[in-house]
Amino acid sequence: MNLTHPYFKWDDLFNLWNSTIGIEREALRIDQDGNLAKTPHSPEWGTRAQQPYIQTDFAEAQVELITPPVVEPKEVLNWLKASHQIVATTNQQHHELLWPFSTPAVIPNPRTDIPVAKLDDPKEREYREYIGKYYGKDVQLLSGIHYNFQINPEVMKRRMPDQDTHIDRHNEVYMHLSRNYYRYRWLLTYLLGASPYVDPTYGTELYGNPHKTVMRSIRQSRYGYNNKEDVKISYDTLESFVEDLEYAVSSKQLSLQKELYRDVRLRGGKEARDLLTKGIQYVEFRNFDIDPFSPYGMSEEMLKLVKVFIITLLFMEDAKADGVRLGDERSREIAEEDPLAPLNYLDEAQMLFDAMKKVAQGIDEQSGQKGELEQVIDGYEAMIHDVTLTPAARVVKEAQNSDGFLHFGLKQARLFQEIYLDKPYLLHGFEGFELSTQDVLKEAMRHGIKIEVLDEAENLVRLSYKDQNEIVKNGNMTRLDSLISYFVMEDKVATKKVLNDVGIHVPQGVNFNNLDQALHHYSQLKDEAIVVKPKNTNYGLGITIFHHKPDQKDYEDAIRFAFKQDTDVIIEEFLEGTELRFYIQNGDIKGIVERQPAQVKGDGQSTIHQLIEEENKHPLRGVQHFAPMTYLEKGEAERLQLAQQGYTFDSVPSKDEIVYLRANSNVSTGGKSIDRTEEVHPEFKAIAIKAANALEANFCGIDLILRDWTMPPSKENPYGIIEANFNPAMWIHRFVGEGTPRYVGYEVLKQLFPEVPFH
Repeated sequence: MNLTHPYFKWDDLFNLWNSTIGIEREALRIDQDGNLAKTPHSPEWGTRAQQPYIQTDFAEAQVELITPPVVEPKEVLNWLKASHQIVATTNQQHHELLWPFSTPAVIPNPRTDIPVAKLDDPKEREYREYIGKYYGKDVQLLSGIHYNFQINPEVMKRRMPDQDTHIDRHNEVYMHLSRNYYRYRWLLTYLLGASPYVDPTYGTELYGNPHKTVMRSIRQSRYGYNNKEDVKISYDTLESFVEDLEYAVSSKQLSLQKELYRDVRLRGGKEARDLLTKGIQYVEFRNFDIDPFSPYGMSEEMLKLVKVFIITLLFMEDAKADGVRLGDERSREIAEEDPLAPLNYLDEAQMLFDAMKKVAQGIDEQSGQKGELEQVIDGYEAMIHDVTLTPAARVVKEAQNSDGFLHFGLKQARLFQEIYLDKPYLLHGFEGFELSTQDVLKEAMRHGIKIEVLDEAENLVRLSYKDQNEIVKNGNMTRLDSLISYFVMEDKVATKKVLNDVGIHVPQGVNFNNLDQALHHYSQLKDEAIVVKPKNTNYGLGITIFHHKPDQKDYEDAIRFAFKQDTDVIIEEFLEGTELRFYIQNGDIKGIVERQPAQVKGDGQSTIHQLIEEENKHPLRGVQHFAPMTYLEKGEAERLQLAQQGYTFDSVPSKDEIVYLRANSNVSTGGKSIDRTEEVHPEFKAIAIKAANALEANFCGIDLILRDWTMPPSKENPYGIIEANFNPAMWIHRFVGEGTPRYVGYEVLKQLFPEVPFH
């Protein structure tokens, strides 16, 4: 096949691949028996008027999960992973699941038991009531996937520079794509159709009950979303499309323009006529069944296949009106075939695959993907020669009949629910961010605050709601704090001076910026506990604690270890007692945790090395800042701490003996957190707040050493603040090892976005 285009060139392929795609995935919420959920759309998902990620479609129990436009299919999947996790977390509270098929296995009877989505706009609710009566509520329970595609605007501008004719030619390209999509979408119906069964009582007001009990895609058949046959819309030109659609509404064939049920929807204006002057901005392809073998309704491979298919259509000869009609006939024919029927149009299918492989090869070559897309196309090509590989055939094999359909659907729904709920401390799809940022993003998505990733490696995001925009770094670094407060808290000497000046007790010590001077200070040490730490540090890096005067070698090792983290090192008195972390925001305590140092418990048989290996298998342990509990390490700091206790990594502790690997209790170095928010005496809370105010910090972590947190401070119950943090870890409060979790990410957003109606 000769692949050419009047505007695009072959070397545009990679830039065309950089066109954006977005997904809208519909799904029914069901109970454990497959019945439609009776609970309302959760207020935990924000207000529907402002929620860009989680919406309802026709029914109150029909969620719609929406991704923003992105380039890579993997990015689309990441957004879907996040929204599915958020919805499933709420569903779990009501013992609900997401139905993994486009067609329902159980439809409420009477149909009046199907509640229409309770939207704020009365006109929208009235419209849904109308289509429920006109087409039948059964049809409205069908769920699917809409695939949005916008041709890379940079390519369009470069190939169509003449502003006088740009919009006309721009629209011409999209109409060409639409016609070709109609002509050849039957191939996607064959490859991706996956709704062979439906509730036996299913029927439509316009076309009655299905004439067959099993077909490749009930949703894509005449019994799916279809207008009356007398609704005729031309795709010959955009002008004819607009005129036909306006006539259909004026003649009462359709109540509104959006009532047009076609597999391609042209997007870019409130009314179709707007497209003539503003131009088509993107197209929405609406003919995709939910893949019951993919947790998110569509796999990454499917997303890639469709994108290559669309780009290929741009380079194919225009189908014209006759081609559109032929494509409609073939798509319906294939949808209504037996799922095990072999493909009748093998020659044309092979021609399409040859063209797609040529395009995939071109994209791979221009992007350096080393044949990745071509491999995806090869995998789907096998289906045209073996129908048993298609999803519809696989469903028939698994389900056998309509009774088995319900059983298989519930099995898949429960399997997918486990996937959605795995590692709840992460935001699925956004695991590249550190945990505090993930928690803020999860709460933002849940409450309808838009997210824009600025730099994942730097944990930098932009959040927006209505006209308000906020840039956030590492979860709680925002415009609400000044840069100078960061400098003060980063500098341990300055922090101590500021706090000491307002009457807050801090440990006394000396500061060195010269290694030799610090090493020679050993002779000045008294026989008392000390801590050696970098002057500017966070997360407990470079800190060594000695509970009594160390020998000279261990002291020198600690000094060198600290100088690896900073050019200045502090040696100060070590305050005995329990260390508490106070998380302060806007002058209020949002959480307090006791942090216990990294430790292992002996079993009387295993070495410390082996105990560390076993503890690192704990499901909450992982890489620093990416799991609630950090992996235990076997480095220099741990060796020094073991030596203080008379151990090495090869020592075998007695049964139930606690052996500390670190003296500092930072969770980021392997410790664990225990919530103490409600137990701490109010006077200690007041001291922590006073410290944050003195440091002029909105977000602040105060580390306080004390002996008894239930009693007020006194001579018998002394305290000292050893550190203040400008970017306090949030996950140690959100995912505590013991006690009540504190939703500090939620608190960040409440202060940043006071207009959001938080639930």
